[in-house]
Amino acid sequence: MELLVIFLCALSASATASGNSSEPVPDHIITNGQPAYDGQAPFVVGMAFHTSNQWCSGTIIGDTWILTARACLTASTGVTIYFGATRRSQALYAVSVGSSQYVQNNEQLALVHVPQVSYSNRVRKVALPGLRDQSNRYENRWATTCGWGSTAFTQALPDWLQCVDLQIMSNSECIPFYGRDTITDRILCTRTINGKSICFGDAGSPLVTKQGSIMVGLSLFVSTQGCTLGMPAGFARITSHLNWIRQHTGIYY
Repeated sequence: MELLVIFLCALSASATASGNSSEPVPDHIITNGQPAYDGQAPFVVGMAFHTSNQWCSGTIIGDTWILTARACLTASTGVTIYFGATRRSQALYAVSVGSSQYVQNNEQLALVHVPQVSYSNRVRKVALPGLRDQSNRYENRWATTCGWGSTAFTQALPDWLQCVDLQIMSNSECIPFYGRDTITDRILCTRTINGKSICFGDAGSPLVTKQGSIMVGLSLFVSTQGCTLGMPAGFARITSHLNWIRQHTGIYY
């Protein structure tokens, strides 16, 4: 039986990355993950979209480029990007750009052009797969994703970044859940083991291999039945978009 999917954008939580927060560290974000330590995911940024009030994650892929989910940009007039944040309320710095800096002629991904990123031990770009790896499916490999998403559709977004390890599955294993129309070659799925998965608010979070630290996926959707019930999670397969990224940014490996 094929399941419906729900994309992971969320309305912004009340905390902002420029203020202070007295909230305790949450037990679970993403779903059944662990709180990130400072510098664990220096390539992850928080993105608060103007007008639409959506919150997403993004990934630093170059000195002036952020990669995120296209759905996050819907109806927004600009975005404020928070760099070096473990708590959304405690970023190292923030940058705002207008929608004229969006590149979104892609069905899954979007790029945001930003001023030169100031790197540090808490702000760093991620490596993408090499062009020679475009046929690599990464099946059964373990990877990590980090984001500010909630444990369930009904819960507010938390303030503290969480990370979780996920195992990549084959598309043939994922197709029975969602169907061939959804699980194309441009989608990468992960198993939901012991309730560990992405969830509502995690759109745009990168999936990075534990071996080699290569970004192979970008979070897109989960089943409408819930995040923790064992259905696979869906990511954009980065190897399917390398030529598009190269065309617009000049970035390739």
